Amino acid sequence: MTTEATASAGAHRPVFALALGGGAALGYSHLGVLEVLEEEGLRPDLVLGASMGSIVGGLYCAGLPLDEIAAQAEGLGILQLIDWQLGGLGIFEWGRVRRRLEPLVGDLRLEDCPTPLVCVTTDLRSGERVPLRRGPLLDAMLASATIPGLYEPVSWEGRLLVDGGLVDEVPVFSAREAGADIVVAVDVSHPLLAEELRGPVDVMRQAYFIIQMHNVDLRGLDFQKFDEVETARQVGRAAARQALPALRECLRAKGWRPR
Repeated sequence: MTTEATASAGAHRPVFALALGGGAALGYSHLGVLEVLEEEGLRPDLVLGASMGSIVGGLYCAGLPLDEIAAQAEGLGILQLIDWQLGGLGIFEWGRVRRRLEPLVGDLRLEDCPTPLVCVTTDLRSGERVPLRRGPLLDAMLASATIPGLYEPVSWEGRLLVDGGLVDEVPVFSAREAGADIVVAVDVSHPLLAEELRGPVDVMRQAYFIIQMHNVDLRGLDFQKFDEVETARQVGRAAARQALPALRECLRAKGWRPR
C-alpha cells in the first residue's frame, strides 16, 4: 500500500482517490483497508478499481456496509462463481456471479453511486485502456474483472471489454487522469505460482501473474480461496494501519479535509 500526492492546481479542494488493484480472492484485502480508512474518518472522494478492485470497490461505492460485503463473500467457493459454457470467447460465463450481485446493486449506474467510482477495463480488440465512469454498475464491475480466455468478455457500446488489470493493474494512472491530487494505491497482485505447472490453465494463470507482478507481501494468501475473507481483511487492515502516518501527513500537506 503506497501513498502518492500529485500536483494540485489552484486553490480547489484536493481530491483523495483510492486505487484498488486486482488479485482475485486477494482483493478481499481491500475490505480491511477500507475498514481502517472508515474508522479514521478518511473516506475517499473517489474510488478506482481494476479487476477484483472493481468488485469490492463497486459494492462499497454502491453504499453496502463493509461487514455486509464480507458476509456475502464468507464461505463462497470458487465453484459457486463459475458457469461453464461451450463456444463463446471464454470458458466461463458470468451467470452465477450476476445472480449473486444483482440483489446487492440492482440497476444502479456508475454515475449515481453514493461514492464516485471508476471501473478500469481493457478493450480486447484494440488493447486500449477504457475507464468506465457512466453506465450500468454491474456490467462495469464484471467487465473490469473479466480474465481473458477464462470469462466471456462484456459487450459495452460496441466494445468487448476485459480485465483492466492488463493495462492499469493498480489504477494510479487512471486516478491521475480522473483528477486525483492524492492517490492511495492498494496492490494485491498475486505472486508467481511456485509449484509445477500442470496444464494449459496453469500456464495461462502464470502468464497473467507475470503481467501483474509487483513487489507485494501477500504470503499465506491464495488468489483462488474465495472463502478466506477474514484472513485477507486482516492483511488489509495491517497494511493500512502501517501506512496511516504517511497518509495523514500527505493529506495534511495537501490541505485535504473530510467532507
